Amino acid sequence: MKHLARGLTIAFALAVLSGCATSRSRLTLDVPSPGSAVVSGGKPIVIDAVRDARTFEADPNDPSTPSLKKGASYRLDAEQRKQAIARKRGGFGHAFGDILLQSGNVELLTRELVVNALASRGYSVVPSENAPSDAPHVSVDIRQFWAWFTPGMWSASIEARVETLLDIVDPRGKRQLDVKGYGYNAIQVARDANWQLAYERAFKDYLKQFDQAAANNGL
Repeated sequence: MKHLARGLTIAFALAVLSGCATSRSRLTLDVPSPGSAVVSGGKPIVIDAVRDARTFEADPNDPSTPSLKKGASYRLDAEQRKQAIARKRGGFGHAFGDILLQSGNVELLTRELVVNALASRGYSVVPSENAPSDAPHVSVDIRQFWAWFTPGMWSASIEARVETLLDIVDPRGKRQLDVKGYGYNAIQVARDANWQLAYERAFKDYLKQFDQAAANNGL
């Protein structure tokens, strides 16, 4: 009974301390740099578009599916939904408040992530009007950009996923690149720094997976 009580106490603490779990909050995320090996003046490449293609559901069974806090005062339009990056949950898994970006949106962050990933491959992103005729063109669909809280009896976790589908057009023709990044963070309290760490790990994994996928596809 003592162990059960302790577990329930921890679960309750996780619910209470998960960044004001019942309310909406905002978070700042930083994209990792491409690394010191990157030099300026790389091969030119154009990013034509970055589009948030995520699907939000009202009451998903899977916490990894994007969802938003209910209520007229929390309703977001299509542009505002681009700021949504996570959903908080209580100690028993009930969905509570959501988390939005403090500034910017997932399209801007993903563009920065892809720019850095391309830089690590020796590319420099340039405007279309400044690009040579044989420069590759890339369009990016954001399939996943989400983090979620999973409670546990003795501890809990925050997970983050980022997935993009890149359409690439160059002199070789058309092809697609599906790149995924995943971050896991075992926690005791769902404070801001723990959400940020889960995303930091997802971003780093994304850069690693991008490099491998690009090498396999001649990019």
